[in-house]
Amino acid sequence: MKTKVLVLVSALMFSFNVQAKLNGKNVVLVHGLQTTHLGGAPNDAGLQRDANEYWTAFWGSRAEAILYWSAGERVSGGIKDDMRTQILNLESQRLCSDGCVFITHSTGDLVLRDALKRLNQWGVNPNNFKVIASLDFAGAGGGSELASLAANISEGSGIINAAARAAVDLALGFTPQPGNLGVLYDLRPPTARTIATSNGVTPRLRFAGTGSEFFRITKAFIPGKDDAVVGLHSSCGSRTIGSFDSCDRNVQADGALRSASAPSSLYFNHFPVLMGSGTDHFEAISNDRSGYMTTVVNDTTRGVRLDFDDYNQRRFLRSTVRRVRDSDRKSMSATVFDTLNR
Repeated sequence: MKTKVLVLVSALMFSFNVQAKLNGKNVVLVHGLQTTHLGGAPNDAGLQRDANEYWTAFWGSRAEAILYWSAGERVSGGIKDDMRTQILNLESQRLCSDGCVFITHSTGDLVLRDALKRLNQWGVNPNNFKVIASLDFAGAGGGSELASLAANISEGSGIINAAARAAVDLALGFTPQPGNLGVLYDLRPPTARTIATSNGVTPRLRFAGTGSEFFRITKAFIPGKDDAVVGLHSSCGSRTIGSFDSCDRNVQADGALRSASAPSSLYFNHFPVLMGSGTDHFEAISNDRSGYMTTVVNDTTRGVRLDFDDYNQRRFLRSTVRRVRDSDRKSMSATVFDTLNR
């Protein structure tokens, strides 16, 4: 316990040196899947180190705290325990007494969703710990078909599994072994959609991409458009699994203002904000440019003020597109950071 507390205090000191803010609020990060932990996770200090490294491309220097968890654990098991300890520490530090903005990536979406539903159970004082909003980049709260694929591969063999193995190896960076999947069991879409799905008070702001990676191999296994790891049914916050081309039926992922296949309903308090047709799963939290982005929910307040500078442009002999100004010159994360701090 002493080691864990020292790790937590060290993490806070690491980010306090920067004193970053988002919309005037402190920032807390929750990372995504790290498959290197499946074969055996490091100790708390190692987990914190890996979590810090996960965010170095952009957000790490813009946060007050970085939380950690091990992919070798389950959401309702060791992950829950790690999140409880760290959130109670944030409460005692009163880091979020004036409200924090959480930022998640990929599986961090599901991890935080479960944690937020347990705050009362953990005895967290809402006066000392307030979450203004969660910004979910490439959110895997609805699961990923690649997790189901990994589970199937770990349990079988043959031509189909051999073909699918390449997709899993490229996207997840490991070869599935029986009994060694940890949180991937929770990331199977039917399972993920049973975890902490009751209505929550925290606005979950969604930032989704449909870019390509891994030579497009993974796209054959994910319904609809995806970011090479997570389908739009998950990153948009859809209540149901489906083959979707957009988060909104009135705008395509590339900003074209025409009808699109989109979720008929979203989880409560989930709001798709930006889509980037060229943004892949990992570019969402990097500082890499990936082309123009378009807005879905804008000019409103959902915990934080959303005021992206979007405009409509008529394309030659094609439909009108809605774009975020200068988003082709910035990464998705930089576009969000600059807009919310404007």
